[in-house]
Parts: sequence; C-alpha cells; structure tokens
Amino acid sequence: MKKIVLLSFCLTLGLSVFGYQSNNTLARLQTLIDSVYDSSTDFGGATIGMVDQNGTSFSLSVGMADVEAHIKMEPSHVLLGGSTGKVFVSSSILLLVQEGKIKLDDKASVYLSGNAWFPKIQNSETITIRNLLQHSTGISRYVFNEQFQKDLPLAPDRVWKPEELLSYVFDEKPLFAAGESFAYSDTNYIILGMIIEKVTGKSLWDFIDDKIIKPHHLTNIYPQNSRTIPSLASGYSSDTDEFYPGKVSENGVYKQNVQFEWAGGGYAMNATSLSQMAKLMYEGHIFSASLFDDYFKGIEAVGLGGQWGLGVHMRQTPFGMSWGHSGFFPGYITSMLYFPDKKTAITVQVNTSDPTKLSLFRKIQRLIPSLLKELE
Repeated sequence: MKKIVLLSFCLTLGLSVFGYQSNNTLARLQTLIDSVYDSSTDFGGATIGMVDQNGTSFSLSVGMADVEAHIKMEPSHVLLGGSTGKVFVSSSILLLVQEGKIKLDDKASVYLSGNAWFPKIQNSETITIRNLLQHSTGISRYVFNEQFQKDLPLAPDRVWKPEELLSYVFDEKPLFAAGESFAYSDTNYIILGMIIEKVTGKSLWDFIDDKIIKPHHLTNIYPQNSRTIPSLASGYSSDTDEFYPGKVSENGVYKQNVQFEWAGGGYAMNATSLSQMAKLMYEGHIFSASLFDDYFKGIEAVGLGGQWGLGVHMRQTPFGMSWGHSGFFPGYITSMLYFPDKKTAITVQVNTSDPTKLSLFRKIQRLIPSLLKELE
C-alpha cells in the first residue's frame, strides 16, 4: 500500500533444496540484533530473515509480538507484508511472458476491453503491461480516494471484487500520459491481477500457489483472504491512521477484512520466507534470467529515489546497490532487500506503522552492514 523457524535452502538447477544453517553464525546474528534493542524505548518487535550467498537461511526476532499480553516475537511469527506482495504478481506476469502468453508491450485493452467498465480507467486505451508493472500508467491510487476510505470500515467482512476497487478511480483525469512519468499506484497491480486471472483461468492466489509458492517450497506465506491470518503478530498503527487507528489486530484477527488489498499486496509472511523469495527471484529461479534486461531496465522512481524496473525498486544504499520492495499495511512495515554484489537477501518486518514508534526498525536498518559482514 502507501509510502512509505529455522529453514535453510540452497539452489541447484533452479530448485529449492533444504539443508541446515550454522548455529554459530545464527548466535552471532542474534547477539547483534539484541544489542540494539531497548525494551524501555523500542515499541513492539521485529522479525529478521536473511539468506546468504550459499542459500543458507537465518531467522531472528526481537521484542514483543503483543505488547499488552507480553507475548515475545518469534521468528515464525507472520506479519502483513503490504506492497511486498506485489513481487508475487510481477513474477507471475513475467512467468506468463516467458511462456509466450503475454507480451510486455501488449496493451491492457487486449485482455480487458470486453468489460463495460474498462473505458472508464485512466489512459485505458494506451496503458501497457510494461506500464502497469513499472507504475508509469498515470492511474490514480484507489486506496487514497476519499469515498473508498469512508466505505472501507462500513462492512468489516466485505469481500471486495477487483472491479469494485477500480470503480473509485473511474473517469478521473490521468496523472500524466501513459509512459511519460512514474507514480506508484496499487491500482496498477489490481489490473495486473485481473489480467493474470483472464489469461490463466485461475484465481490469482491459486496461480501464485501453483507456479511459485509450492514449486519452490516457500512456507509461512498466506494470502490475505480473510480477517484471520495464521501466526499473525499483533499490529499497531498510528492513532491518526486514515484506515485503522490504534491496535489493528489481536489473536491473529485483523479489525477489517484485509482481502481488499488483493494484487496490490495481499500476502502475510514471515521475514525468512520473503528473503527466500528474493533470493530465488533475483537470481533467475522464479522466472528466467533471460528476462532480466527488461526486468531491471528502470525509470526514475519519482518521489522515492532510485530506479523502478518491472516490479523492482533499485537504489544505492549506504550498504551498496540493492534490489527489492518495501511494504506498508496499517500496523506493519516490511523492507525486503537483495544485495547483488553479495548475493544476499535481508528482510526486516516490524509490527507497528506508527512513525513515532519506529526506533527499532531504524536501528535494525542501520545494523545491516554488520549483518552482511557476519554472512560473508
């Protein structure tokens, strides 16, 4: 959405093979994480998942999964991944490109023009698959529509249809002509999800499960198809959040049906699983590396810094070049990073999105150079 346990695997011929991680390295990593945590000033908790250059996974946690109930955060806890779920959608599109079922420069109208509502989409006749993946469509964000924000809390168990989500931007003036600039928009990925379902004849979640999650033995990744999420850590939002203020989930149940995010994110996961996905994806084991020239061809990510490819944010960090995606959902923040020079993935998740309570998240981010050094 807006703005911002213990498994190991190696990669052989593109397949995930499970093995064991070094307990000594794990202990050193945990000591580093513990060293920055201050229970008197840091709110909530964090999970940290890492996969090193050899494909070995490390799972860590610190702090509290539920502050009031004094439940400690565990590496196996699941948090809502927000927009990081888009990497499953972009990877699905690239798999369909690889199979010759979609072309990146096809217009979206090739797949969706049969719907009576399609002409109401901004730039409907000119947007392409590439534009949608790269957020260069000029389409507005439905989640920021004032009427949507009023409607969302009215029916906590409502199951939203994709076209209902799109309806909040019908007939709006485009932000710019398709392909002329960058504007991050969840609406782009709702359209991509609909195209995936149209081409495959499967539900989006079933296609991702069949083509990505099951074949690569990814675990602890759950579609957000109800208010209840297995192993979900409690989430804490800002008291002034426009969607859900305060404590947003408890005992694995969210205040509202999180299904509405759908292809705009739509997954809950733990940090290690998401790092495993990053390792597989950015090393050519989800879709073919023959598509990398297109995938990593970036445009300026206006307002975010760096470059945006076909579902990947590329930017220089104090720790080197990174590829990845961030995610926000009220109560949760996720940062998934892959460092190509080190062939290492690191994901950090925290169970608060309150900007006044993110000291732990910031301290762990600053710790990344030390974590990377431990994995060399």
